Amino acid sequence: MGTIVVTGSASGIGAATAERLGREGHRVIGVDRNAADVVVDLGSPDGRLAAVEKIRAASGGTLDGVVSAAGLGPYDEAKAIARVNYFGAVAMLDDLQEMLANGEEPAAVAISSIGAVFIDLMVPEFIEACLTCDEDEAQKAIEGRDGNSAYVNAKHALALAVRRRAQEWGERGIRLNAVAPGSTETPMLDKLHAHPTMSEPVKALPIPMGRTAPATELASAIAFLLGPDARYVHGTILHVDGGSDAIVRPEAL
Repeated sequence: MGTIVVTGSASGIGAATAERLGREGHRVIGVDRNAADVVVDLGSPDGRLAAVEKIRAASGGTLDGVVSAAGLGPYDEAKAIARVNYFGAVAMLDDLQEMLANGEEPAAVAISSIGAVFIDLMVPEFIEACLTCDEDEAQKAIEGRDGNSAYVNAKHALALAVRRRAQEWGERGIRLNAVAPGSTETPMLDKLHAHPTMSEPVKALPIPMGRTAPATELASAIAFLLGPDARYVHGTILHVDGGSDAIVRPEAL
């Protein structure tokens, strides 16, 4: 059993994943804005630095897994979403890489979204700023846009960031993948269903399986990607969405 960091551990997919990993016997270091082992705000550079140092102290400098799950919802402010959902998420991968390199069969999982597949909503200058690690330019590019635009763009950029790191991370013996959840039963989905303008589009998302997913089903997919049964799975985006991506992008592989 290993030591695994889970960001966003206080609720939703992060909480379900932390619980699942704990039941499996792993030592889980939870990271969140409250009710966590490491309480920080990943939306700021200082918060990210503090998270790394606190994780280093708690883990002794060795990690076997990281789940970068912390994120704001599409109903939040656009710039804040960019800071947390992309730059905070990527920092918890890149800045913990050295500790992962000390682990036993280490692996990391980022949480993207079904929203990342809606290419017509992409803001190219924002995506480029994210992928070149220019947080100031990303903030400028997303300024004046709504939270949903920031959300889908940040999750798209995060999925691309995982793909682009496959070579470097693979050479270091660290597997890195992402999960793209569809409609998942979390507080975020509850807020979206109650939102005056976002509720209908969210409910209209096609789901061939005809249901939403409890967060525990996402936790199962994440646990698989972290574990020994996924030893040859690397650099991939696993859609856990009841078939939504197959309907939205039927020709995409």
